[in-house]
Amino acid sequence: MKNIYCEKCSAEITDKSNLVITTYFLFVRAYHDRCYSKSLKGWETVFGGNEPINGTSGNVKAILGFVLAMILFLTSSLYSLIGIVALYLPLMRLYAWYSIERYLE
Repeated sequence: MKNIYCEKCSAEITDKSNLVITTYFLFVRAYHDRCYSKSLKGWETVFGGNEPINGTSGNVKAILGFVLAMILFLTSSLYSLIGIVALYLPLMRLYAWYSIERYLE
């Protein structure tokens, strides 16, 4: 079992309901719920887009991004490049689940 630590307070995250996963540029970060609320007030969110990708909204965005990418891949070779960009969120969501969420109960 892998231990997951908060980026803000460095304490161990033991419960999935207390976990918030965000993307900061190309990096996936794990926070406690309360630590994420505190980090929203900093400069980090202005430049990095510190938005959570786990939970219902993250799952819906990942599914919509995947569907959009598949539509773009099937339409034309010109739109395939845009489809690759549309796969960013679904791939980040899958990576976040694989590297962090699956270890928590």
